[in-house]
Amino acid sequence: MLRWTKESVGESIVDIVVSLNKEAQAMHNQTVATASYSTIKPSLNSLTEIGYKIEEVDKELQDLAGHPGRYLRAMNNGFRYFTRSLQGDNIPYDELILNIQELPSTIIPDEKIATLRERVEKGLTDLGYTGTLNEKIVAWRKDTVIEPDNVTKVAEAFMEKSKVGTLERVIGLPAEDGIDSVNSIRDVFWSGYSKYVGDYRGTLTFNIDRPWTEPILAQIMTHEAYPGHQAFYCRWDYQFKQGKLPLEASYYLINSPTNALFEGGPETALHFLGWDDENEETPGVSNDAKRQYRLSRDFLDYQRIFMTNACYFYNLGHKTKEEVIEYMINEGGITSIEANNCFRFFSDPIQRTYYPSYYYGRWMVGLAYDATPKEKRKDYFHILYDTPHTTRTFIDAIRDLTGTSFKPFDIPETVLKNN
Repeated sequence: MLRWTKESVGESIVDIVVSLNKEAQAMHNQTVATASYSTIKPSLNSLTEIGYKIEEVDKELQDLAGHPGRYLRAMNNGFRYFTRSLQGDNIPYDELILNIQELPSTIIPDEKIATLRERVEKGLTDLGYTGTLNEKIVAWRKDTVIEPDNVTKVAEAFMEKSKVGTLERVIGLPAEDGIDSVNSIRDVFWSGYSKYVGDYRGTLTFNIDRPWTEPILAQIMTHEAYPGHQAFYCRWDYQFKQGKLPLEASYYLINSPTNALFEGGPETALHFLGWDDENEETPGVSNDAKRQYRLSRDFLDYQRIFMTNACYFYNLGHKTKEEVIEYMINEGGITSIEANNCFRFFSDPIQRTYYPSYYYGRWMVGLAYDATPKEKRKDYFHILYDTPHTTRTFIDAIRDLTGTSFKPFDIPETVLKNN
């Protein structure tokens, strides 16, 4: 077994993670350690005990050198702030996001909204749609709609094709990898969910209360399965069993500094496959489909800005529930079902400090991929899939890989327009 610290410290780190999971399940009926590859079981029986253990571990990490030290000190700090959040400590939201996820909490400016609006409008116009932006979107959705009963069937077809592309273009997976079932569900606030059940297997579930279209489902399915969450979970499990992933990073924890990578990779998953690039060879994916998928990515990015701003408006205390739902519907053109689901997501006591990882992860991982020359993409995927990183260590790794300045959260408009 690979270790970065002495035995007692490594086991204490995993104990903190699985004990936080136990407390979150007892308090909020939610799983926050969505994967844990070791056999370590929770032994800490309260948030107070967890807090004491975090401080013990902190002392042991102070002199740990290099990347392991940077990674584990940031993770332990994230554990501390997540624990305090669960305790109900009165900590400003932006301080929580900075310490838990290493992300900013600034309102996304109108210029970025305008840039993406232009891209969505152009994409719709190029496909032959006319009228106002809202009229074009309504017509596009109508033309590409999937009936609720067919969502899982379409997802399964996408999944087979995307796994082939993942193995050819992104990363290898063990032969035992696979999805045991693709399911539908109602009355949840999320769109899709990838559950890792262990031994390289997973399940997928899609919320059929929300409206689905073929190009949007392609984005969400690649996010949840290949080369998204299932690929990440399975790859980490395999790496751990091969002695290549350290015990101290042998899990995934909601509300930690790794979140922007774990969501940013899946948010960019379809792009990794080349399904939105007419210059890439992608058997079985036509150029017409690629134009649809590129438009759906811009459309989802456009909507995500309004959703993320709504999250900040509400959690920073700038707007009420009613005001942020109205903002998403009226300003962002988001359907009432999706706006209300989104509010349930970012007002949830656990998920409110997780939600920003989608927007910021998308830009961080996506811009990093586009900044990486093709001949270095194998190295890029090794950084993303095989190396434990926090937001900050990933940014530094991409800077070193590309030999250029990399500041994903200070995105020049020219870069945004070309991404």
